[in-house]
Amino acid sequence: MKSLIQSFGIFVFSVFFLSVEIKNETIFDHIYDVISPMTRAAQAATENFFGRSVNKTQHYSKKLFDNSVPKVKDSVKSKMSALHKLNRPPQDDIPVNDREELDELIKSHK
Repeated sequence: MKSLIQSFGIFVFSVFFLSVEIKNETIFDHIYDVISPMTRAAQAATENFFGRSVNKTQHYSKKLFDNSVPKVKDSVKSKMSALHKLNRPPQDDIPVNDREELDELIKSHK
């Protein structure tokens, strides 16, 4: 609580001190005339830095996104692909008696 009152007191004192007039201008105006060129330069440098940072980030994000999209359309060039298969039953080597047993199992499972 003491530090809050102390901070408020320092703030009030600073406002009153900066509002004192010397040669029809406040002390704040005199300080501002001296400091403003430096603060403008610092603000311009900061804006340029953040502007470059945003531009670089956009550039790298676009480059990353462009690299994630394949440039060549994916296609299957095998004779075993679904487009090239003929509509015929698969050729397997299951003996006839095993096939009959499998058919019976399938029918009994339903």
